[in-house]
Amino acid sequence: MASLSGSEFQLRQPRWLLHRCVQCSAIKLLPYPVPCSFVLIGDGSKNPNYDEIVNMVVARNELDAAVGDIAIVRNRIKMVDFTQPYTESGLVIVVTRVRGSSSSAWAFLKPFTPEMWCATGAFFLLVGAAVWILEHRDNPEFRGTPKQQIATMFRRENRQHTRAIRADRVVLIINSSYTASLTSILTVQQLSPGITGLDSLLSTSDPIGYQEGKFSRNYMIQELNIPPESRLRPLNSPEEYAKALELGPKGGGVAAIVDEVPCVDILLSVYCQFRIVAAHKHLTWTWNFHHQTQAFQRDSPLAVDLSTAILTLSENGDLQRIHDKWLSRAECSSKETETEANRLSISSFWGLFLLCGIVCLLALIFYIIKTCCQYSKFSSTEADKSKENVEESSNQKHPKLSKLKSFKNLMHFVDTKEEEIDKVIKRRLSDKQQQQQQQQQQGACASDDGPSST
Repeated sequence: MASLSGSEFQLRQPRWLLHRCVQCSAIKLLPYPVPCSFVLIGDGSKNPNYDEIVNMVVARNELDAAVGDIAIVRNRIKMVDFTQPYTESGLVIVVTRVRGSSSSAWAFLKPFTPEMWCATGAFFLLVGAAVWILEHRDNPEFRGTPKQQIATMFRRENRQHTRAIRADRVVLIINSSYTASLTSILTVQQLSPGITGLDSLLSTSDPIGYQEGKFSRNYMIQELNIPPESRLRPLNSPEEYAKALELGPKGGGVAAIVDEVPCVDILLSVYCQFRIVAAHKHLTWTWNFHHQTQAFQRDSPLAVDLSTAILTLSENGDLQRIHDKWLSRAECSSKETETEANRLSISSFWGLFLLCGIVCLLALIFYIIKTCCQYSKFSSTEADKSKENVEESSNQKHPKLSKLKSFKNLMHFVDTKEEEIDKVIKRRLSDKQQQQQQQQQQGACASDDGPSST
C-alpha cells in the first residue's frame, strides 16, 4: 500500500489537486493494481519543509512516496528516486503590478471611464443648446453667423445681464474631480515598486518573502548572499503572499516574493494585482531544469512504471487537460484592475447631471411659455383688419413680421430680437389707441352735426 503526501500549501489549492489527478491517472495506466491512500502533512499553521518530507520517504516506515511540489535538487536525488517530471519549475520574482504607464500619450483620459466621458460631452452639448435657446433673442453676442453662434454657445458668460443657465458650478465640480483622480493615478504610479528583476531586488534592502520549507530560502542565502535575519520573511499560503505584497515593505509586508512557478501560478490564478517580473538570467538558467515530480523510495519499481505512465499521459494530451482543468490563470491583463479603482464613472455624477438636467428643463419650459404668450399677444395686435394702413407702415420696417400664419413665420418670430418684438407690440397698441381716439372724435363730430341740419 502506497502512502502519498503533499504539503499544506498545496493541499488547499488547485495545484495539489493537479498532482493528485496526475497520480491517480498514472496509477490507472499501470498493468497491476496499486492501492494507495493520501495522507495530509502539516496542520496549516506549521508544516514540515520539503527536505523533512523527503526524509519521511527515506525512513520507509512513515511514507512510501511523496506527491507535491517537490523539486529535484542535488541533495534529494541521492536520497530518493524521482518520477518523470510533469510540471515546469524555476524561481521567479513576484511584485505588485505596476499601476498604469505614465508614458502613454492618452494617460490624461484615465481619470474618467468611457461612459463618463460620453456623458460629460452630452452634458456640455445639451447645456450649450439650452443656453443658445435662452439667449438667442435677447443677447446680441448669440447672434451672427452660425460659426459665431456655435463659438459663443460654449463660451462662459459672466455678465450680470446673462439669463443663461449657470453651468460653471457643474464644470467646476467635474474639473476638480478630474484633477483629483489624475493626481491619485500619477501618485500611485510613483508609489509603485521599482523592482524589475533580480538585480534591482538585490540592490535594495527591502524584505523578501518566500515559502517556508522551500529550497528558495537556501538559494537566496547561499547563492545570492541575502542576509536571512533582516530581509527574508517566511510565508505559508497564497493569502499571506497577497497580504504581504499589498502591505509593502513600509507597511510591514514585503517588496517581492521569490518562489517556484507552480506556487506562483496559484497566486496569480486568484489575485490579478500581482505579476511576475523578468528574472535575472543567472536565476533562470540555474533553476529551470529543477522540474517538479514525485519522490519514491530508492529502487522502488513504482518510480519507473509511473514515469512511463506519466509519459503516456503527456503524449495523449491528458496531462495538459488536467493542468488546464485545475490551474487556469485568470486573464488579468485585460482587466486593468489597477487604474479602475481610481477612475470615476457616471455613477458618481448621475445626481449632478440629473439636477442640472431638471434645471435646464424648467428653464426651457418657462421660456416656451413666455414665448407663446408673447406670440399670442403679438398675433392679436395684427388681427384687426381695420389697421391696414398702420400695419403697412410698420411692415416696411419689419418685413419679416408681416404675417405669422405658418410655422415658417413662427420661426421668424422666434429668431427676431425680443426687443424688436416689444417695440412692434407697443407701436401697434399705440396706433390702436390713436385710431380709437380718432373714431371717437369722428363720432362726436357726427353727433354734433346731426341736430343742426334738422
